[in-house]
Amino acid sequence: MRQHPDTSLDQKGYVADFRDTLLPQVSLEDFEADLSSGDGNELETKFRAAHSSSGLAVNCFAPFRSRIADLAMPMAAGFDDLRFERKCPTGLRGGRAPNLDVVVSGAGGVVGIESKLTEHLSAHRAEFSPAYEEQIRDSRRDQGYFREMLRLRDNPDHYTWLDAAQLIKHAFGLARTFPNRSVTLLYLFWEPANPNAGPEFASHRDEIEEFRARVAGSSPAFEAMSYRELWQSWRGISSTPRWLHEHLDNLEGRYLVSI
Repeated sequence: MRQHPDTSLDQKGYVADFRDTLLPQVSLEDFEADLSSGDGNELETKFRAAHSSSGLAVNCFAPFRSRIADLAMPMAAGFDDLRFERKCPTGLRGGRAPNLDVVVSGAGGVVGIESKLTEHLSAHRAEFSPAYEEQIRDSRRDQGYFREMLRLRDNPDHYTWLDAAQLIKHAFGLARTFPNRSVTLLYLFWEPANPNAGPEFASHRDEIEEFRARVAGSSPAFEAMSYRELWQSWRGISSTPRWLHEHLDNLEGRYLVSI
């Protein structure tokens, strides 16, 4: 990896120590406790992968933990809290609460972020437990996410690249966890510097736009953008602090690659 040229990757793209995946401005105290309390022993498993979407989210957002006033998202600002691997229970009996990669909140609202690095380059099939239809009896039942769930239950292979089932489950969790707040579910995904390199990237965006249209007007609001688009928005802020410019250089140096 570019910031750790002496680091070796095994045949599956994993490093021996998860610390070797971190960018220069990322400190353990900004994320370690959150990931250690999450499901799946993330730090000692998936996080060690150079292609970890959780690692990308941490590398992107962890420096804001101690500089939260500098964080602005295209759909909201004024945050005072940032958490990784945040559990947002759906309320289903006996079900495991889905973990969102990042949740930021404050006076400007709540943004729950689902991060993708390479997962959207594999095919997905929508699967839902019958408990979602049986047990969700509140206002979520009247939202576009619920209708889309019913549609996908009957046509689970409708989307290829977009993991729509995961997004719907996150939407149910956010709606229940923050019932009286302005909430956005942000699908934040990686693309290479040359997204025209393969048809999968354009098809992925087409599926995003279809999903966006199908859940339009629902709560939480659904937004999607690439990491590159997010980083460009941060560079476009006139008051962007110097540390953030340096951080963006590191992010783009690591992740903005051509294939």
